[in-house]
Parts: sequence; C-alpha cells; structure tokens
Amino acid sequence: MDVPPLQLTDRGFLWTLHVYFRFTAGLLLALLVSIAGIWLEKQTLELRRSTGVQHYHAEILRSWLVRRRLQAERLTMDALQTTEISAPVPTGPTGGTASRRGAARERQRR
Repeated sequence: MDVPPLQLTDRGFLWTLHVYFRFTAGLLLALLVSIAGIWLEKQTLELRRSTGVQHYHAEILRSWLVRRRLQAERLTMDALQTTEISAPVPTGPTGGTASRRGAARERQRR
C-alpha cells in the first residue's frame, strides 16, 4: 500500500491542525489564568503581611503612649504633692455658657 504524501490542501490534515491549535490555545489560556491567580494570591498575602506588621507597630506605639501618659500623670501628681500646690479655684464665670447667662440676666434687669 502506497501512502500518498501529505499536502497542505488535504482536508483531514487541516482539520487535525485546527483541533490541535484550539487544544493548545485552551491549555495556554488555562496556564495563563492559573499563573495570574498565583500572582494575585502572592500579592494578597504580601499585603496582609504588611498590614499585620503595621497593626503590630501601631499597638506598640499605643502602649508606649499610654505608658508615657501614666508617667506624666504620676510625675505631675508627685510634683503637686511635694510642693503642696493645689489646683487654682475659679472665682467667677470664665466664658462659655455661664458668662452668657449672666449677660442675659443683666439685660433683663435693665
């Protein structure tokens, strides 16, 4: 049996080539989608890791600030106790609603 040589105009050969091309294109597309998914997951994990570190640093700063405020309060109380200075007592209205009420009463008296 003699097999005729393949020719590019052969219908079966073109159909087979078309099927292989579509199969390869589908595999390549699936591969590209999976690579893009892996890249996105890596980016997401990196961002989560960096926000976790930022939250950790913010918590450290908050605790440092609380310690400094407590230390300032303790030092202030110690200074007030050692010098026996009391807080000044207000003698009259110092603005705000109290002074406005007093002004309204003065207008009513006139």
